Amino acid sequence: MSKLTVKIGFVPSYRGDWGAISPWCVKMRADALAAFKKADGLEVVVPTSCPEDDTVVDAWRGYTPSGAVGDLDQGEAVAEFFMRQKVDGIIICALNFGDERSAVKIAEKLRLPVLLYATREPPATDTASMARISDSYCGTLSIASGLYRRKVPFHYAGIFLHDEPEFLTEIATYVRAAAVVKGLRGARVGQVGVRPETFETVGYDEAALIQKFSGNVIYKELGDIVLRSQRYPDDAPDVLELVDSVRSEVAQVTVGKDWLVKTAKMELALTGFWKEAGLSSMAMQCWPSIQALYGISVCALFGRLTGQGMLTACEADVLGALAMLVNYRAALGEGIPHFIDWTIQHRENANRFLSWHCGNAPTCLASDAAKTALRSRSDMKGILPVKEGDDQAGLYQFQIKPGKVTFCRLAEYDNEWKMLITTGEIIPTDEVLAGTWAWVEVKDHQRLYRTLVEEGFVHHASMIHGDQTKTLALACKFLDIRPVIVD
Repeated sequence: MSKLTVKIGFVPSYRGDWGAISPWCVKMRADALAAFKKADGLEVVVPTSCPEDDTVVDAWRGYTPSGAVGDLDQGEAVAEFFMRQKVDGIIICALNFGDERSAVKIAEKLRLPVLLYATREPPATDTASMARISDSYCGTLSIASGLYRRKVPFHYAGIFLHDEPEFLTEIATYVRAAAVVKGLRGARVGQVGVRPETFETVGYDEAALIQKFSGNVIYKELGDIVLRSQRYPDDAPDVLELVDSVRSEVAQVTVGKDWLVKTAKMELALTGFWKEAGLSSMAMQCWPSIQALYGISVCALFGRLTGQGMLTACEADVLGALAMLVNYRAALGEGIPHFIDWTIQHRENANRFLSWHCGNAPTCLASDAAKTALRSRSDMKGILPVKEGDDQAGLYQFQIKPGKVTFCRLAEYDNEWKMLITTGEIIPTDEVLAGTWAWVEVKDHQRLYRTLVEEGFVHHASMIHGDQTKTLALACKFLDIRPVIVD
């Protein structure tokens, strides 16, 4: 999978009567662009100077004097240029004092995630006046007040020179937060089938989802997917290729050949639906109808799809699928989430809980590839004779690799959105448990569990390796979602 990227419009803001082409302004603009090149997933769009005439302002080609923005006319042109370039966010820097009206106008028109920062001041001029060269410290306040007045959400990063590690860290966090915002706005979530009969817990308000994210839920009847699967011949080249692929992903297979063929055909059907609908993530009914209609379990298939970037949540949990999308985009597609249950508290260690699901994690998350298995729910030890026609077959079994992890869960009540954000550490053990699982240790399990209960978060969440706390909190700020952080 290729790394996800975001396209960010850079606004080098200057106060014109201080000189757009002053050496300090030129240096700050160049230093910023050099620093941006070090940020993963960042593609920068910036106004440039017209080669023939530095005074030209051209909204089509993005020309401004000295490639900076110093008045309202230039701001209007750059806003149009950014819109045509389809930028996903805006970074504003006052090169000297900056021009608040033009910088704010761009942000006001685009209404995208904004990062604002100030630059450190150089020494004053060595003249009788000892005039200041920059005064970004002061001008950034003016830009911030304009953003605040217009209710444009923005993140103030700090005061930096561009080679400071702290600046690069702020940019990296912003890029990943902007990737989350880009992913959620206009997201297309596939829903295959309906939720389990007793699972009110995964119910959701589609109208609230549309209003919040301008997204769409793309429905597909489970029976339609089954019929599509059945149209593939058992010996079709695509089917046989996937059978080999499934076998190659695990160390031990204790399911029948009929399951391998059926799941390959189902994978082709679901992949086709994903591509045709242009999905961002997907939630699917996984019991009990699929067993009755098609004769297999699909847990391992969900792991395969998720491992390929086709994020798939269990039990038709649409908001769970969105949480997976949040984790995935915050990782710029370089980390893969596991859709989990908050399952049980450890019997001996009060700050550990079992992060588990019935066999749906991608095999790339396994702690030991040599201990991965493909099982039947009725034989998770792999000791019974392999049975053809076993509708309980199709669950991965392995322990998730150790390391720091972040949990995410979206919830909506009365059209108000919130996001659970918490972290823990996967602690490896010598145990062998059913499904795909990890014991996760947190600082204060009692506080975490109380938060889940009292804030109305359900028993599903998305888990991904790494600490995404700052990124997700910033994404919440841009999206007007209340972050519920348990640190």
